[in-house]
Amino acid sequence: MDSNLTYYLENISYLALFLVVVFIAKWFYNLTTSFNSFKEIIENKNVALASSICGFIMAVTMIYIAVLQGPSQGLINDLINVSMYSGIGLLMLLLTRIINDKFLLSSFCNDKQIIEHQRLSVGLVQGGSYIAAGLIIAGSLTGEGSLISAVVFYLLGQVTLIIFSKLYDLMTSFNLQAELEKGNIAAAISFAATQIAIGIILLHSLVGEFSSWSQDISLYLIDALIALVLLPLVRLLVDLLLLPNIKIDVAIAEENIAVALIEGFVAISVAAVILYTL
Repeated sequence: MDSNLTYYLENISYLALFLVVVFIAKWFYNLTTSFNSFKEIIENKNVALASSICGFIMAVTMIYIAVLQGPSQGLINDLINVSMYSGIGLLMLLLTRIINDKFLLSSFCNDKQIIEHQRLSVGLVQGGSYIAAGLIIAGSLTGEGSLISAVVFYLLGQVTLIIFSKLYDLMTSFNLQAELEKGNIAAAISFAATQIAIGIILLHSLVGEFSSWSQDISLYLIDALIALVLLPLVRLLVDLLLLPNIKIDVAIAEENIAVALIEGFVAISVAAVILYTL
């Protein structure tokens, strides 16, 4: 009975710490922006910003769960370590917003689109970017690697996402950023889902113990190549087999959200199978 009570009290402690982490993360989010996110959500009912914040909170959750998986060193030490690594993950996540603005969606100001125009398309993509980054950060912080290895693999992940965003533009007949700027939700769903799929595939190479730089970077590059080759192939197969009577690019340019949802979630499903089978 005593052991069961101790078990539940320890788990309640981790749950309480998670709520504190989410609370701090949201305040940091607000402090590192030029706008008041609380006012935007409550008074202006800004769905675009809410979509971005939802992705941010989900990313924080994945990071917290990942750092919680480490070997136990006693409740107090565990709470300290989880707090510390969650804080490191949060800083990486905040850096993601800068990378997203400067490199991923560089043709316009993300904040202006989300706050002034309440552009849901941009909010969805930013939310997807947070989730993809959260998956990469979560993988980087698992195992017994150092902080340096976590930062290196986080940066590699961000570079991979940027490269894929450029490839996505090349393999589609529409201009992604132009479509997002005019509010195309279908384009946003397609791209955000693909970002998440890439994050899931890259997570596959990052989970587990750190072996060596050469081995782990090689594994990462293999999985990155799988993502960059397989996801466009999946998109082609969806076009030819699942939706044979239309062209995905044309449907997305025409803002067909139904097509974008099918294409995006097939990509996420394939990525999830890769995570658990390869």
